[in-house]
Amino acid sequence: FLGLGLMGFASAMALGTTQASRLLGSNASAAVVPFELTISDALVEMVDLTPVYMWTFGSADGPRLPGPVLYATEGDTIDLSVLNSLDEPHAFAVQGTGITTAPIAPGERARLLFTAPPPGTYIYLDPLNAPLNRLMGLHGVMVVLPAGGPSPYTDPPPALMSLFSDFGTTAHFPGEPWIPERSRIWHLHTVDPRWHERIEAGLSVDPLQVATDFVPRYFLLNGQSGYFASHDPQTTPIGRLGQPHLIRIVNTGAAAHSLHIHGNHVFMTAENGVVSSNVPFIDSWRVGPLDRVDWLLPYLRPPDIPGPIGAALRSALGEELAHRDKNGLFQSPIEYPMHCHIEPSQTAAGGNYPGGLVTHWAITGDLDGTHFPNQR
Repeated sequence: FLGLGLMGFASAMALGTTQASRLLGSNASAAVVPFELTISDALVEMVDLTPVYMWTFGSADGPRLPGPVLYATEGDTIDLSVLNSLDEPHAFAVQGTGITTAPIAPGERARLLFTAPPPGTYIYLDPLNAPLNRLMGLHGVMVVLPAGGPSPYTDPPPALMSLFSDFGTTAHFPGEPWIPERSRIWHLHTVDPRWHERIEAGLSVDPLQVATDFVPRYFLLNGQSGYFASHDPQTTPIGRLGQPHLIRIVNTGAAAHSLHIHGNHVFMTAENGVVSSNVPFIDSWRVGPLDRVDWLLPYLRPPDIPGPIGAALRSALGEELAHRDKNGLFQSPIEYPMHCHIEPSQTAAGGNYPGGLVTHWAITGDLDGTHFPNQR
């Protein structure tokens, strides 16, 4: 049984030493990067404590929802092994690339050897019986980094190259350059438990009926909802002013979302594999089913904070940052929410806001490197 506290993405270190080192996008020569996935089932606890039967891509640590993140660097050869431990055929594919296995029979293993696609954010999934197998939980993210350079992309258009080159070198983007470690993944998914109950009971399900009669009850962000999604350090961007973060957003569910962020606007740097040539500066963006969108959160001084724009936040908000709650804990850092502007995704089947698709980002210190009172 997988509870909300155990769900989420594999960290870089959980993927093994080789993959973790290549997360940095170094200029090292291309490598053969091995991955092993197991297709299996699990009961996943929703935000209201309801267990839902799901299919998952798991790792050596067991079933995971969503599947573990597969990290690679451009030029790498990915050596992927997929074991199907369920009772019906399944498959693995990287959406939009032509990379796929044939159907894998129950109890059988498939091996797939392929060159990593161009740098970017990708969805991997089970393409069979679409969209049923994907909606049942067989999905994950693959991230491919460039061999080097200041941005997450190889040879980005001039406007995008200028954006990433300006971080930490110009008056309008003071602070530090973007580095790959300052990245987060927001993996959106929806669950209609009616279909999961039928699959668990061994009943047949028509994928076309699922596609036309899907009523989401649960809205997941990295396999979690509400409080749990908003207090997972692998989900929430955390840093000082001037430490930009890249947020890789994918939607493997059946509903469109309109993600809205407070405190800063973000730069939309790529959408569905197309790198932005004219970079939109936005506070919300529609992400439809199977869409992939990259956001760059600049970590600028939030405009709603009073005082001179160059003043340290600890000066402008001295009393607030120094305030302690009844347990003696400081009330910093400064936090701003991210939520979906489509109402059902906030309420998680009519529950109290925010029980659905919501998280936040946190500012933990000032441009000069000084951390707020409770930050180290």
